[in-house]
Order: sequence, then structure tokens, then C-alpha cells
Amino acid sequence: MENQLSYLWSDLTREEVAAWVDKGPVVIVPIGSTEQHGTHLPVSTDCRTVDAVSRRLAESLPDLPILVAPLLPIGVSPHHMMYGPGTITLGVETVVRMVGDICESLIAQGFERILFLSGHGGNRNTLQAAANELKHGRRRQIEALCWWDLCPEIWDQVREGPDVTISHSGEMETSAMLAVAPETVRRDRLEWVPGMTDDPSLATRAKGEAVLEAALVSLADYVRSLAARPGREVLGVEKAPVD
Repeated sequence: MENQLSYLWSDLTREEVAAWVDKGPVVIVPIGSTEQHGTHLPVSTDCRTVDAVSRRLAESLPDLPILVAPLLPIGVSPHHMMYGPGTITLGVETVVRMVGDICESLIAQGFERILFLSGHGGNRNTLQAAANELKHGRRRQIEALCWWDLCPEIWDQVREGPDVTISHSGEMETSAMLAVAPETVRRDRLEWVPGMTDDPSLATRAKGEAVLEAALVSLADYVRSLAARPGREVLGVEKAPVD
């Protein structure tokens, strides 16, 4: 097996997965969505970006044990159903149960640090609520966030348009796709249509690479902190220090 693939759960045998338990890894569970992204991006956009970020993160931290679980390709997307064919959505309760079942499977095998990393903003609230309940109910380090959540300063540094976050199919998300999967972007159809947040014609690969780099730097710090936590010790509210 090539070393660069050794962090991918899907490429391992059962004996090799078992060997990972002793390393005390952070298991990253990437989750995207299957939903319309205008006329120029594929419905797999959120899957492609979070998959790329998960892999790059593991590769950028060779000193940390990071195991990347199989990608979950469908999320909470009912708000995209009105924009025509392409979207497949799950209900909130379905996603909560799915997240719970995945955590139970991982915990049963001995994994104690789990990060659900989303490529779709519509998953955020559901995943974070589920992770918070599981963290305290199962007393394991279980967290959830979107891959761009920890680098809010990057938008003002690279954007030309008015949107201030990753957007939906607009300048920033299209830029990210130009960086990770340029062959999937229909460059002759960079038009602003209903179901999008802003203008995709402002997108560039350079902007996308800058966003991804900022995300990776912030995620690296976060994962290092998660890896350093005791696997079965979950803290609650702490008393403020007194001078």
C-alpha cells in the first residue's frame, strides 16, 4: 500500500483499521451533500471540497494520527428542492440517527476522537447538536464543524463581491472548486441564477487556493487540540479563575 493512502479508512483491511486504534487517532468523518449548485457546478460540489480538505489535512499533519472515514454524500438540503432536479436530501432526524450510529460503531472499535467535517453549511446545526449530545452522553471527544468555519478573516482578504462567507455556488465556492476539481466547472455557464447567493464569474483558482490554505491552517490547530484531549474525559462548565 502506498503511504499516501494509508490514512484512508476505505483502503485499509480490518487488521489495518484495528492497528489504528492503538494510535489514538482523530477520525475525520467528511460529510457533504447532493444538491443543486446552479448551472455551472456539479451536485457533488460539497462532497468534492470536503473530501479534498480532509485528505489535504491528513497529508499536512504526518506527525498526527488522522484517519479519514468514508465520505457521507447526502445531507440536510430541503431548502434546495425548489430549484429543480439534482437535490437529494435527508431529514434532520435521519442525519442525527446516522451520526449516532456511526459514532457507536467507531466507539465500539475503540476510537475516541471523532470530527464530523462538513462541506455543506446546511448540515452545521444538525451535526453540532448531534455531536454535542453524543460527546456528553458517550463521554468521547466528538465534534462537528464546516471546513471553512475557523478562518472568517480570509473572505475580506480575497473576495471582490459582497458575500462574506463561502457562499452557495458563487464567487468563493466556485473558486474552491476551481482549486480542487477544475474539470467539473462549466466555465461557459458562470451565470447567477436562482438558487445561488452571488456572482460566480468573479471566481478564480488563486482565490480558491487561498481559502483552502487558510482553512487548512486553522483546521490543523483545531485537530492538534482535539488529538491532545483525553479520549474519555469530557469537560463541562468550569469555574472562572479568581485573581
